[in-house]
Amino acid sequence: MSVRQSKKFGICRFCGARVKIENMAAHERKVHPGLDSKEKEESSYEEREIELKGEEEIEALCRKASKLLQRGSITEAIKKFERVLKFDPDNYGAWNDLGLAWKEMGNKRKALEAFDKCLELKPDLGCAWVNKAQLLLSRGKKDEALRCYDEALKYDDKIIQAWYNKGGILASMGLDEEALRCFDAALALNDEYYMAWMSKGLVLTSRGEEEEGERCLEKAYSLNPAYAWQALAGTITGEDIGHASGMRAKKKKLQITSIVGSAHIPASPERA
Repeated sequence: MSVRQSKKFGICRFCGARVKIENMAAHERKVHPGLDSKEKEESSYEEREIELKGEEEIEALCRKASKLLQRGSITEAIKKFERVLKFDPDNYGAWNDLGLAWKEMGNKRKALEAFDKCLELKPDLGCAWVNKAQLLLSRGKKDEALRCYDEALKYDDKIIQAWYNKGGILASMGLDEEALRCFDAALALNDEYYMAWMSKGLVLTSRGEEEEGERCLEKAYSLNPAYAWQALAGTITGEDIGHASGMRAKKKKLQITSIVGSAHIPASPERA
């Protein structure tokens, strides 16, 4: 199954999120602050014919494929990842990125096969567990996705998307206390993660903790007003909300019905 490629969005190689091309650098700085700078140098990689031999040629081709994936040139990226894997079938990074590419093309079966192969070769690769979890979640398999997020965090407890999405799943199951702990863990890693502030605020408000909930909603609004309003539009029924100061709404007009995105990761990655 294929989809029409968009030049507007690319794929973050670290978390699989669809991000506007012009926002990719900012996304990596804010959402992946702990990654080694060498891993981020893809943005400076020049497109050119590869003339290197052996392992160096394979590594260079893999970098080029990852760059194409970031730019949204999915079909070309798949061709290059498959060429890499023809010569280096144990390249777990290429399997992971190939999974991201197939997922973007809408082929969930091939994407899952690629993530599984990656994890067979590198079972402690946290980002691959997150990518597999996202895919399972998109197929409605919450329990399996939750186990994958737990695996990701077992190997790397600094993966912010794993904390956020685990919290979303738990909240959708009515496990508010556990969900709030997950959102707090995400915010401890990045206190400007507006989606976590939004989800935390909605959980607190639904529990009757309106003052603290509104404080979190206001924080989300201050960081990204457009996202906050769009998120609320999908989770509130009844009259339109009014606000006198930031996100402070008239309480009697609010009726929270669900958590933002019902645990999508992130709720709207292209806005990140």
